[in-house]
Amino acid sequence: MKININLKTKQKISLPQKLLIDLPLEIARYCPDRISHKFRSERGWIEKKYKEFNQDILKLASGFLSEGISKEVHVAFFCNNRYEWIITDFALMNLAAVSVPRGSDTTPAEAAFILFHSDSSFLIIEDFNSLKNLVEFFINGNFENNPSINDYFNAFKRLKKIFIIDPYNQNELEPYKDYFDEIDIISYSELLSKGEKVLSDNPDFLVNYKKDINPETLVSIIYTSGTTGNPKGVMLNHRNFMQNVISNTPRMRLNLKKGDKTLLILPSWHVFDRAFEYCGISAGMTFVYSSTKYFSEDLSNEKPDILISVPRIWETVYQKLIKTIRQQKPIKQVLFRFFVSISKYFLFSSQYLAGAYLIFRKELLLEKLFKSLFHFLRLIILLPLKLLSNVIFKPIKEKVGGRLRGAISGGGSLPLYLDIFFNSIGITLLNAYGMTECAPGIISRSYEKNTIGATGTPFANTEILIVDENGKQVSNGKKGVLFVKGPQVMSGYYKNKLATEAVLTSNGWLNTGDLAIKSFNNDIVLVGRMKDTIVLSGGENVEPEKIEDKLKESSLIAHAVVIGQDKKNLAAILAIDEEELKNLANTYQIPLSEILHEDLINHPTIIQAIKNEVNKLISKETGFKPFEKIATIIPIKNKFEIGKELTQSLKIKRKYVEEKYHEIINKIFHKDKGK
Repeated sequence: MKININLKTKQKISLPQKLLIDLPLEIARYCPDRISHKFRSERGWIEKKYKEFNQDILKLASGFLSEGISKEVHVAFFCNNRYEWIITDFALMNLAAVSVPRGSDTTPAEAAFILFHSDSSFLIIEDFNSLKNLVEFFINGNFENNPSINDYFNAFKRLKKIFIIDPYNQNELEPYKDYFDEIDIISYSELLSKGEKVLSDNPDFLVNYKKDINPETLVSIIYTSGTTGNPKGVMLNHRNFMQNVISNTPRMRLNLKKGDKTLLILPSWHVFDRAFEYCGISAGMTFVYSSTKYFSEDLSNEKPDILISVPRIWETVYQKLIKTIRQQKPIKQVLFRFFVSISKYFLFSSQYLAGAYLIFRKELLLEKLFKSLFHFLRLIILLPLKLLSNVIFKPIKEKVGGRLRGAISGGGSLPLYLDIFFNSIGITLLNAYGMTECAPGIISRSYEKNTIGATGTPFANTEILIVDENGKQVSNGKKGVLFVKGPQVMSGYYKNKLATEAVLTSNGWLNTGDLAIKSFNNDIVLVGRMKDTIVLSGGENVEPEKIEDKLKESSLIAHAVVIGQDKKNLAAILAIDEEELKNLANTYQIPLSEILHEDLINHPTIIQAIKNEVNKLISKETGFKPFEKIATIIPIKNKFEIGKELTQSLKIKRKYVEEKYHEIINKIFHKDKGK
C-alpha cells in the first residue's frame, strides 16, 4: 500500500561532508601503533596495528587498480567477516569502485542473481570451494525450464577477473577451466604483492583517484536478505554511512579509550556490523574477529568493552547463563532469582525517576507525584540489597568477559525479558533500530535514556513521522506506519524504479514498512511489520512478533512462527530445542525406547507439556489479549537454518516457513473449522 506524505520538513538537516576513506588514514596518523584488528590463523593469533591496516588498504587498492578496477566499476564481493573483508571494503572505496557484498554462505542461486543483477565486472570470493559451488550451480542448472539461469551464466562469463582470498591449488581449477575461458583468476597474496611493488615505485599512485570522490559517490550496493522474492539492491553513498558514524559514536556515549576491544561475530557485509566497524575505526577501537564456534571462549579470554549483536545471540548468551545457574545448588538458584527481582525493581524505579519509562497516556500531576514518591522510597529500601547484588552477579558478568560496559542489540526486535535481564544484572544493553536502506541507523536508545522496552529516539539529523494509512500523523500513544527522512536514507534500489517509488516519496520520506508508537515521553516503540500483521476472521489485528518474542523466553522453544491470517484463532509453529526435548522426556520419565524414537515430539505427554508452556507464556496475566492466545501448536524438531527459514541476519522468512509446512497448517486449520 502506497502512503503519501505531504508534511514539510520541520528540522534543519545538516549534511555530512566527510568521507569514509578518510577514517583509516586519520586514525593511523593519530595512533599508528594501536592494535586495530586481531584474528586467528594457522600460526595462532595475528595482530595488526592501525598503521599496518592503513598500509594494507593502500596496497590492496593499488593491486586492484593495476588489475583494472577503477571508478564506478561494480565488484561482487562474497566473503565472511575477516580482516580481508574490511581492507577490501576500504580499498574499493579508495578507487571509487562500487562493492556488492554478500556472505560466502550465500546460496549459489542468490549469488548468481546478485552477480547478474548488479552488473559486476569483477568477482572477489573467499575460497575456491565457494567458487566451485557457484560454477556447479551453472553446470547442473536446468537452462530449458529456467531461462534466468542462462542470463546468470552469461553474466558470470562476462567477468573480467576473479580474485580468491584464501590460498588454493592451481590443480583445483583444472576440471572447471572450460567455464572460466578468458577470466583471469588471481590470488590475494599475488594481488597484495603486486600492490606493494606499485606503491614502492610510486607512493602517490592513488592520489589522483581520490580527487573526484565526494559525499554523493556511491560506495556500495547491498542486496537485502529479503524474507520474500529476490533481494533488492540498496544503493548507499559516503554521506549515508557517515551520517551513522557522526550520529552513533557520541550518541551511544561509548567513551572509547586506548585498548578498548570489541568482538565481531556478525557478517561484515551486514550493514549493522559494517556501520559499527566504521564507527569503531573512527574512534580507534580494537576489533577481534570471532565466530559462533569460539564466541563463548573469546568472551572470556578477550574481555570486550563493547559488543554489538542481533537478538538471537543475546538469547543464546542468556540461555547459557540460565543453564549454568540451573546447575547450581537450589539455595544458589533461589538467591539468584531473588536478586534478579530486586535488581529489576531497582532498575524500574531508577528509570521512572529519571523520566526513562514508557507511558502511552497523559499522566495526571497528582498521579506522577505519588508514583515519584513511591519509586523514591523503593529505591532507598532496595539500595543495600542492590549493592549486594553486584557481588552475586559478578560471576555472571565474568561469563561475558567481566569488562563489558556497553552492548547494543540491533537487526531485529529485542525481546523484553532479555532487555530487563541484562540491564538488571548490570550489563547496559542498548536497543537500536535501522534498516539497510538507512545504512542502517534510524533510532536507538542512549546511555542517558536507556528506556526499557523502548526502541529509542531518532538519531541527530533524522526526522521521523508515524502516520495512518492516509498519511496523516497520528497522536502519541497511537499506532501507525513509521516514515524517516535524513542524510542516511538511500538514493534508491539499483535498477528497480518501481520498488524505489513504492517506499520513497518525492519529498524524501522513506516508508520503513514498520509499525510504531510514540510514547508520551517521546520514546519510539516498534511493534511489528505492516506486512506481517495478522487479521483474524473476527477482524482483530495481531502483531505476531511480540507473541513470538514471548514464546522464545522458554528454553524449550528455539524459534516460533505465529500464523492465522483470516482464521478464527492463532496457531504457532514451534521449533523445539533438541536437548531441552530430551530433558523434558526425562522429567516425565518417558521410556528410553520412546526417547530414541523420532516421533517423541508428538508424544501426548510432550505435546501437553509444550501446550502448558505456551499457555503460561501467552495469557492475560502476561499482558496478552484473549484473541492473541495460541489455540493450536505445531511442534517441529527441525532446526531453522540460515538460507532456508532464516535470513542472513537471523530473521524469520515467514512465507518460506508457511509454504514448507503448508500441509500441516491446512490440516490443523481444517480440523479447527470442523469444531
